[in-house]
Amino acid sequence: MTRVLLALAPAALMLALSLGLTGIESWVASFATSEGARLMLGRAGLALPYAAAGLAGVIFLFAAAGAHAIRAAGWSAAAGATAVVAIALTRETVRLIALADRVPAGETALSYADPGTAIGATIALMCGVFALRVAIKGNAAFAAAGPRRIRGKRAIHGETDWMGMGAAEKLFPEAGGIVIGERYRVDRDHIAGLAFRADSRETWGAGGRSPLLCFDGSFGSSHGIVFAGSGGFKTTTVTIPSALKWGGGLVVLDPSSEVAPMVIGHRRKAGRKVIVLDPADAATGFNALDWIGRFGGTKEEDIVAVATWVMTDTPGRASARDDFFRASAMQLLTALIADVCLSGHTEGRDQTLRQVRTNLSEPEPKLRERLTRIYEQSESDFVKENVAPFIAMTPETFSGVYANA
Repeated sequence: MTRVLLALAPAALMLALSLGLTGIESWVASFATSEGARLMLGRAGLALPYAAAGLAGVIFLFAAAGAHAIRAAGWSAAAGATAVVAIALTRETVRLIALADRVPAGETALSYADPGTAIGATIALMCGVFALRVAIKGNAAFAAAGPRRIRGKRAIHGETDWMGMGAAEKLFPEAGGIVIGERYRVDRDHIAGLAFRADSRETWGAGGRSPLLCFDGSFGSSHGIVFAGSGGFKTTTVTIPSALKWGGGLVVLDPSSEVAPMVIGHRRKAGRKVIVLDPADAATGFNALDWIGRFGGTKEEDIVAVATWVMTDTPGRASARDDFFRASAMQLLTALIADVCLSGHTEGRDQTLRQVRTNLSEPEPKLRERLTRIYEQSESDFVKENVAPFIAMTPETFSGVYANA
């Protein structure tokens, strides 16, 4: 609705003033007290409809500065100015044609053109040129108030400046694979004064359609880092474009699982092999228990090693009570891993840490029942030795061990 209003209002206002003020020269001339003043005010009255229409369009544009649809208002004002100038030219042409048969010999009708109409049409034309600038550049057409950079003879306080787009294109050609950004100055675009919103195309400007600036890694250390806050479009502007353009090997940490679905198809079509390690996919990853007993050590030793890896370190100094519960939790975890690997009742494909976690995640009463069954049915003495202390453990003590595990 706002866009439609901005697209119609300037032209309608300008045409209304141009037509509505027609004939006002007689009223303006009535304020004169002499013949010379009457002539001057009459000509001013002839210029007034066209000048007022043009100035009204400019005032409207300044009032609408900052709006998303300012370019639509600019086109409307430019069209209105064109119509006003056309009206002025048409009226003056008709008047001169009517005078053509009364022009003395040796003169032309053009010499009788009214200067007031010419001045008014010229003002309207100049306003139309400004409106055309707004239509093309948008909000960037208005002068932006900003601090003026003061440069000294020496670079004590720095001398950095924006690189020209031509130099940037030579340094970072589009053929490179690591996308740095777009060859585009948003601060000089018509949307410079608008806050960017991904869900509003009106705030994009030329973003997304401009040529890319890409680094091919041929100079420097080839390292780079992007600083931006959460929601700063780091993934959208750097990671995804680079994953689409980079032709070499690529390792991407994608905890939100946003990048992979967008780029897998493109990279595979380009002949690249893509492997996705998704923790949510049960088929992804490796079996951390598969190596147990295969590389020189006994199965029991390797099981203890895995349990040690799984248990996290406790920072700071701990009390004797904490040490007891931590050691007991380590023994419980060792017993459950050993049960999965050594008791003989777990299929080979299920001998994984995922199965250990499933067993450990049971409620305390069920876990105690499981430990009792393990002690009674396990084929491994090592398993029974590690399970035995928990069989007769008091519920309160077992709760502390369970919480630590």
